[in-house]
Amino acid sequence: MASAKEVKGKGPGKEEWASYARFSKDLGLFIDLTMHGDRVTSVRLTEKAPSHPHSKDHPYLTRMIDHIATGKDDFRDVPLDLNVAPFVLDVLEQLRKVPPGEVVTYGEIARRLGKPNASRAVGTACARNPVTIIVPCHRIVPKSGGVGNYTSEGGPKVKVKLLEREGAIDKIRRKRE
Repeated sequence: MASAKEVKGKGPGKEEWASYARFSKDLGLFIDLTMHGDRVTSVRLTEKAPSHPHSKDHPYLTRMIDHIATGKDDFRDVPLDLNVAPFVLDVLEQLRKVPPGEVVTYGEIARRLGKPNASRAVGTACARNPVTIIVPCHRIVPKSGGVGNYTSEGGPKVKVKLLEREGAIDKIRRKRE
């Protein structure tokens, strides 16, 4: 399993940058994937077709489309090349450990990091996630209930769709009862 820390710091070299995009019928959005060599640098959800993709076909993009449709896959094996602050990187590492169908609170992620009072900072780190879906910030919810915000295009409605496909919505409802 490649973690974000294992690839962080590998800067641009002779490896090529490439972009890919496909439309997800299930979300009603395009998935815009950017790669540096064999490592993912960004995944964005967007209403408009990206103007820069080289191709519509990449195995990671196919896996994301399948995941959105089925809720299966955890993407922990996908290598990342992220340019984020150390705390954000630590949060993203923790998010990768949350399996499909599970949800945890921002506060729980903060506790796992040994910073129990940092739940708001965890929320901010989630908002800065450059590789949505691959690093599943949609699986992090507020302690007060509901699904919370989602910074990708489509906002909380997209977060709900992703959680429904993974079978996690019922777990959120049970936590509120």
